[in-house]
Amino acid sequence: MNRQTITGDALNQDDPHPRELQTPADPLFSEQATDYSIEPVRLRFRQPDLEHRFNVDNFARQVGLLRLSIALGAIIFAVYAVLDPFIIPEITHEAWAIRLGLACPLLLLIVAISYMPGFSYRHQALLSLAMCIPGLAVVGMISIASSPGNYLYYAGILIVLTYVNCLWRLRYYYSILMSGLTCGAYEFVALFVNPIPANMLINNNAFLLFGVGVSVFVNYVQEYKLRQSFVDNEKLRAEQRRSERLLSRSEAANRAKNDFLAIMSHELRTPLNAIIGFSEIISNQMFGPVGQPKYVDYATDIRASGAHLLSIINDILDISKAEAGKLQLEEEPIDPVEALNSTMRMFRQRASELGVDLTFRIRDDIPWLIADPRLFNQVAINLTSNALKFTPENGNVWVELSFDAAGDMVLSVKDTGIGIKASDTRRIFEPFVQVEDAMSRTQQGTGLGLPLVRKIMSLHGGTVELESTVGEGTTVRATFPKSRFVAPQADEQQWQAS
Repeated sequence: MNRQTITGDALNQDDPHPRELQTPADPLFSEQATDYSIEPVRLRFRQPDLEHRFNVDNFARQVGLLRLSIALGAIIFAVYAVLDPFIIPEITHEAWAIRLGLACPLLLLIVAISYMPGFSYRHQALLSLAMCIPGLAVVGMISIASSPGNYLYYAGILIVLTYVNCLWRLRYYYSILMSGLTCGAYEFVALFVNPIPANMLINNNAFLLFGVGVSVFVNYVQEYKLRQSFVDNEKLRAEQRRSERLLSRSEAANRAKNDFLAIMSHELRTPLNAIIGFSEIISNQMFGPVGQPKYVDYATDIRASGAHLLSIINDILDISKAEAGKLQLEEEPIDPVEALNSTMRMFRQRASELGVDLTFRIRDDIPWLIADPRLFNQVAINLTSNALKFTPENGNVWVELSFDAAGDMVLSVKDTGIGIKASDTRRIFEPFVQVEDAMSRTQQGTGLGLPLVRKIMSLHGGTVELESTVGEGTTVRATFPKSRFVAPQADEQQWQAS
């Protein structure tokens, strides 16, 4: 036995959509497909406009880190000046002049230039100079240093190139170019300007090339991952735009449906009122007897069918207004007990014809409500009608007014009918949905009863809950908040006076 409780209650806006989202026959997906593939050697997108968008987006995201890294690099390079007196004491002042008087100011100047208007990713070549300035400065010191400083200071080049390759988010081919320029300058100085022993040169080159190679590879991987992340974001944005367009289309279709239903409901009600009125005149023989008694029965059937069709049209009109946000409450103080008594009198005959025992009971002293009288009755009518419709002969339907634990008023309708499957309870509050298969449906109806009840209760600040067990029955509870309670007569007069 299953039991379940349910409460009814989108950088460039013209970017193309991904290939997999294309549906050429539909204008919604008519934009040209985007090629997201990356050239593995040059690390470029094959589609030029995508490459441009990536460069713009990536530069905007990374320029702050670039500036910070260059500025910190200048500070770190300046701090290393404390080692100069110990390693190259004979040229300490010359080294400080190179460090503090040339390299560091140039690095800070590049940072300042990056703040100039119009500075963009197209000027990354200027930023990349910051990668080789400290390295060339160390090469300059090596060129004038005596042994052993001239072959020990290669470590400074390794530190500089590792730092700039692993931390600065510049295009990886700039890192290769600037690393190659710095290493080439070192080799020239170590071979021709201030030669060092061959064994030391071999040792230094082994460590230098390995360190630079690893750091350049890290730079490559960083950029590749940044591009993959950009592709993921582009696809996500494309899907978001697609979803927004689909939602817009769906909302437009829903508005068109509601407009159509509202127009048709208005157009159909006028002739239906005439049919109902004239058939009532005939069935009551208001202008004299009808020649054939069968015509009276036919007129009565016409009137009943017309009234049923009119009630369906009124439900469609109300649900269309509710979905369009145009269903308004016309509130006034009402007596729930008296209103329900009137509704129950409407169903007594119907219940008797179906062989169903209909009971109305009041559990507590029920206060008056500020509510829309017509819509309040509509809730009671829809819930009771549903209960009678799906309760077999000799079954029971109980309509009850009471309070819940929070002190809110509850209108509950319980039946011993066929019940609803747990898999269907989530659909029962959707308009035009019936839980029976369309080909085997045993009961008439539009599937608007519970959806309309939910809309009405929502307008009143209340809720509607459904609890059902297949083969045992269903209980529906419509809860009105206690904030709508008023005292009986005095408040009614005061309401009308205001």
